[in-house]
Amino acid sequence: MINLYLEGKSPLTSTQLQSIAECVNDSVVSSKAYNIGLSFVDPKTIQELNEKYAGNNYPTDVLSFEYNDSAQDSDGDIVVCTKIAESQAKENKISLEAELSLLVAHGILHILGYDHQDHKQAASLDAIQSDIMKKLNYEYRDFKWSH
Repeated sequence: MINLYLEGKSPLTSTQLQSIAECVNDSVVSSKAYNIGLSFVDPKTIQELNEKYAGNNYPTDVLSFEYNDSAQDSDGDIVVCTKIAESQAKENKISLEAELSLLVAHGILHILGYDHQDHKQAASLDAIQSDIMKKLNYEYRDFKWSH
């Protein structure tokens, strides 16, 4: 079971967020309960986080932070840049809700241990994300993988 805890305001409703978590859970069944924080931020904030934690001095669409320390209250955090999501939604001719849902699902999957460091991993993650988006009744856009 995946529990998302919103930190701040969200462009998605709590019902939409719950649906994303349920669809991810249905697609990658796990017996463990995951508690994940979720924040929607501006480009400056995500760029600062990207530089600090990944060494990349540019804004990105989504960052995931997995915590392996059992002393933590959370299993991880997801940070999504709303402005970049808006731009990507327009570029891919999909709704903002679809783009944000994809980015949140992508972040959750990273926390669950899925990655895209090579073509095999990317193909597997692509198939799972496509399944999740189908369950959410959204068309799956071509995901531009960065390794």
